[in-house]
Amino acid sequence: MPNIFTIKNFINPQTIQELNAWVNVGVDKKWLDFGYNNSPSLYTKRVNSRYYADRYQYPQVVYDVSKKITERLQIDDLPLFFFGGGKDGIVVSCTFPDGEVASHTDNTDGSCHVLRCNILSRAADRGGHLIMNGQKIDIEVGELHCYLASDNEHSVSKVEGGTSRILWMFGYECSKDKFNQLLGEVNDVAITN
Repeated sequence: MPNIFTIKNFINPQTIQELNAWVNVGVDKKWLDFGYNNSPSLYTKRVNSRYYADRYQYPQVVYDVSKKITERLQIDDLPLFFFGGGKDGIVVSCTFPDGEVASHTDNTDGSCHVLRCNILSRAADRGGHLIMNGQKIDIEVGELHCYLASDNEHSVSKVEGGTSRILWMFGYECSKDKFNQLLGEVNDVAITN
């Protein structure tokens, strides 16, 4: 069973709109580009910012959200997670219709676990569900959801309909003990065990 906690309505509709607008431009301008889906060849149904940090600068709203996460969870003592790409510990992905994310655990540099504090800023019309350790996890737009991505196998089911799915991932280096402490300390959350 996965350990994940969520904070509903973490960001407001205006912030969601700004994040999605940046991604829409980023897809057109190739700030986000193809990645891999458990295969050595490029996967064309999803783009992300992971390998392309030299192409873009995140807008201030992204850093405001990052700061809000750090302050709300009181994790300013945790280093940002840079291993595997992204910029400033942040990666955004856009999964197009018929796209999915293959089951995986996040790679680490061996010195820590990866705490992912994610926000879905646009949901697919249908599908595009987070699956952790074989269990579907319901995630709402604007909600913060956090888990050790290096310790839980996770995937995203096929995106269906005409709307792409946008996920913002804010990464931190984190021990299991620290994550368990967060599970016990964070208020107004729904915890799935």
